[in-house]
Amino acid sequence: MNSLSQLPKRLAIVVTAGICLSVLVPSGGALDVILSIFSLVLIIILLREDFGNEMRGWLFLALGTYGLGVLADLLDEIPELRKHWLLDSTDDIFMHIGVFLICFCFNKMLRQRFNLIGKLNIQIAKARTLEGQLSRLALQDDLTGLNNRRALFRRFDNMAIHLERGILAYIDLDNFKQVNDRLGHNHGDQLLINIASYLLKTVPTGSQIYRIGGDEFVVLLPDEDQKKCYQWIDTLYEVTAETREHYNIDISIGLAPYYPGNLSEPDAILAKADKAMYKNKLNKERTNQSLSVVS
Repeated sequence: MNSLSQLPKRLAIVVTAGICLSVLVPSGGALDVILSIFSLVLIIILLREDFGNEMRGWLFLALGTYGLGVLADLLDEIPELRKHWLLDSTDDIFMHIGVFLICFCFNKMLRQRFNLIGKLNIQIAKARTLEGQLSRLALQDDLTGLNNRRALFRRFDNMAIHLERGILAYIDLDNFKQVNDRLGHNHGDQLLINIASYLLKTVPTGSQIYRIGGDEFVVLLPDEDQKKCYQWIDTLYEVTAETREHYNIDISIGLAPYYPGNLSEPDAILAKADKAMYKNKLNKERTNQSLSVVS
């Protein structure tokens, strides 16, 4: 044990109580010697602790007082001084005061250590909270508040473990660059926030939304029913009609199914949906077709 402050709390209480009770127990010469040596050793050990200047002064006072008591007790053993009234009446008083001061310092030390441990526990709790916040920020898009690409790939890992099925929708905003060029990036950012809000309002229950790039979003639809998927896309086009007209943009969407057989290759799923999205974009330019699906 490198430091007295490492004593367990219960043992520290027992030691302190034992020292206090020792002053009330009549003792012979042998026990007096043992108690004197123990108390001096305890004081010396306490002096090695880092109390600060205030407590160190109390410890030196305890050492000095107890030392006077021990000195008086030793002088009292000399036959010529045995009956001296000053030595006879002061040896026990000084030793008892010294013991009391030792107990005072000892408990003060423990209080400081316990307060320090309490503060450290608070700091650990704060650090864990901050760690959780940083972890969430690492998986969250700063602008829209949606989950980001890193979170999407973690979700793929989880779905692979639970053998989930569904449809991935890859969404891209057509002509988004001209919004930034014509109106400025503030308007572009607001448009992305609006699109994220529309997605949150329209996606079926249980779906998850991710922003994986500048104007690219991914929606994981937990239902394999393509009819419901088309219904959601129709709803999305309806609620975004005014915004798309205002900013002179459009929305292209590509679909790709995910299932236990391909969840281990999320890049391939994204590539398939991305390909379908670009096909949808070209078809709209040519035939105004609203959606292309890669099976």
